[in-house]
Amino acid sequence: MTTGNTQPDPRKGHTHPPARAGIKPLDAVTRRRIGELLVDAGLVDHAQLSEGLNAQQQRGTKIVETLITLGYLTAESFVQFLAKQPGIASIDLSKYEIPRELISLIPREMAVQHELFPIDKLGKLLTVGMVCPLDSATVKQIEGATGLRVKPLLCAPNDIRAAIERYYPAPESAAKQIEPEENVKGLATSLRLSNVATMIRQIDTLPALPETVRRVQDATLDPMSSVRDVADIIVMDPPIAAKVLSVANSAAYGFAQRVDEVSLAVSLLGLRETYSIVLSAAVVNVFEKTRTLDYRQFWLDAMCCAGATRIVTKAAGKKHIAGVFSGGLLHDIGRLALSEAVPDLYTKVQKDLQGGELMVAEESAIGLSHTEAGYVLADHWGLPIDIVEPIRFHHKPELATDAKEATAIVAIAEVMARTPGDNVEAWKEAIISLAGPMKELGIDIENAEAIFQEYHDLRESCLREPMF
Repeated sequence: MTTGNTQPDPRKGHTHPPARAGIKPLDAVTRRRIGELLVDAGLVDHAQLSEGLNAQQQRGTKIVETLITLGYLTAESFVQFLAKQPGIASIDLSKYEIPRELISLIPREMAVQHELFPIDKLGKLLTVGMVCPLDSATVKQIEGATGLRVKPLLCAPNDIRAAIERYYPAPESAAKQIEPEENVKGLATSLRLSNVATMIRQIDTLPALPETVRRVQDATLDPMSSVRDVADIIVMDPPIAAKVLSVANSAAYGFAQRVDEVSLAVSLLGLRETYSIVLSAAVVNVFEKTRTLDYRQFWLDAMCCAGATRIVTKAAGKKHIAGVFSGGLLHDIGRLALSEAVPDLYTKVQKDLQGGELMVAEESAIGLSHTEAGYVLADHWGLPIDIVEPIRFHHKPELATDAKEATAIVAIAEVMARTPGDNVEAWKEAIISLAGPMKELGIDIENAEAIFQEYHDLRESCLREPMF
């Protein structure tokens, strides 16, 4: 707490009158900005506050939310800070609450019955956190009641349930007068869900995919299109054409002849596979300058997973399943989305975590897992459902509805690609964990051991000559 000389306001450059001796804590709380109080409490420093204020002006968000997004403050530490303030009654807690007009869009009965919570509204789009986001009947019910298009997301289920308890209290609880100190306790949930809303908006503003991708996709879906039609589109985009030729000449395909013409590459690869490569190459270009993720390692992992999908597809006796190769390449695209949308916050997530442990850590730190972030980005880009579902459900393939086989293949391939060891004993636990998707594809234990061995034998050659 400062006394004596006039102090500058870091947000607007204004000055405060000198503090008077003997001033009460309550008066200090009412006079001083929350950012200054956070500095005094040692939760952020002056440089972090200054950066937060600059970012706040650009984003139009509240300073506390901005500091949380930047990774300088956690929702829990802010709540603990508020609880210790002697003048808590004078702090406008509504600044940190989810707006009541947003809450009022969904009736209490619906929120409680279906365990869902409104997170954000932008125009005619309502984003709703749901414990079961695949409940299409409930989604339609919300759309009918609100007249809005609903985007359902699986946020941290604990946050959704805590928000329901806070904002949709039982009638007998609502009638009670809640003390300000008691009201502070549930704010961490509000801040995390607000952060999810901000993050989704940022993902939705990421660059669109190049026009080449859309044109190739349209041509691939058009039964009247030929190899020449697709090749003519690709040659007009030299970087994409170079990627297609590079892939066609890679060890992963092993074509006997050198492929120097785009039309020959498309003919050998097939239209669907060509589209997968064009899509993945475009995604590489969008994210090639990401700051907070090991870009090369990310794409090596993606290539290993994509390569593994071929082995699983063959073992399952499935020749033509749409989306498998792209699903393998893009299965972790949500990690890139998070690293772009909340780069500083995402660095707080422990880097060596995988699978379910990674999802839990992301939900705890950010409020949204990479699988849901990947779904948001894939939806933003208008990718087909046979790619979207493997992205969203590769850690929970049992939840897939429209692309069950593709999701099961990517789920198995993803585990194969990240399981260390070079013998059946080392892979035993991983194989047991894949019982669900293996059953979906009709793969037994013996076949699973064989595909793990085949992947291990091919993995090193794939890493020596990556596609991208």
